[in-house]
Amino acid sequence: MCAVLAVDRETSRKDIGFKSYPVGVDILYKGGLIGGDADGYAVAMPVAASAVGLCFLGVAAEKVDNSGGSAGDLDGRVFTSGLFKFAATSITQAMLGQMMYLVDDNTFDDVPGTFGIPVGILVDYVSTTEGWIDIAPAVDLARNPKAMLDFVTKIDNYTVLVTESGAAFAIATDAKAFTLPATAKGLIYQFWNTGADGNNIITLSPNASDMISGGALGAGADNKDLINTKSTAVKYDMVELVGDGDAGWIITKLIGVWAKEG
Repeated sequence: MCAVLAVDRETSRKDIGFKSYPVGVDILYKGGLIGGDADGYAVAMPVAASAVGLCFLGVAAEKVDNSGGSAGDLDGRVFTSGLFKFAATSITQAMLGQMMYLVDDNTFDDVPGTFGIPVGILVDYVSTTEGWIDIAPAVDLARNPKAMLDFVTKIDNYTVLVTESGAAFAIATDAKAFTLPATAKGLIYQFWNTGADGNNIITLSPNASDMISGGALGAGADNKDLINTKSTAVKYDMVELVGDGDAGWIITKLIGVWAKEG
């Protein structure tokens, strides 16, 4: 039987726009870009090349020095929404409305970089080296990275279309290849192995002038495939690729064993 209120109730609530996180063994500087590590602790965002395994949490609302303690000894408040002005590497007015990516804890750029960590949408261009970003879309994407992806099942070789950006392709058929379109900035795809363990070899083939780089696999080479090999394949192995519009494709997420064509 339902019980309805007969008196006022003090319902617990949390203010929208910022959140308190346990802090790792690190120093969070007020106003800096903050990441979440694999253990769920807030840490200062390093340079992008060192940001393996981090997800974007927001902007530090206060300084917290937990460098001399153990992870979780202190909590720190982090803004999870809002417009913030940061330094930029090299941006233009034409980039308004585009996702910006981590360079370091107080700098962004329009290029995804090695690990492609989104930090916000450019909403106000100040100069080539400064701009305002809306961090909420990037925080939401980090919380639910599959929210932007439509699941599409394939059973044979397939040529991926530019118009399918945002798709998560699933395949359970052995020895099939996905041919990627020419790189373009902001294109994003996921490729999932949905076959039984040891059943599938999946090949991702870039354009002749594009490479596939990052994901702790290092720099790529033009026209070289990325392969989820059959002998080590496990059901639900996955790779996510983001186009940089220049050199090729950046691996932003990786599950399982993937190898580059020699």
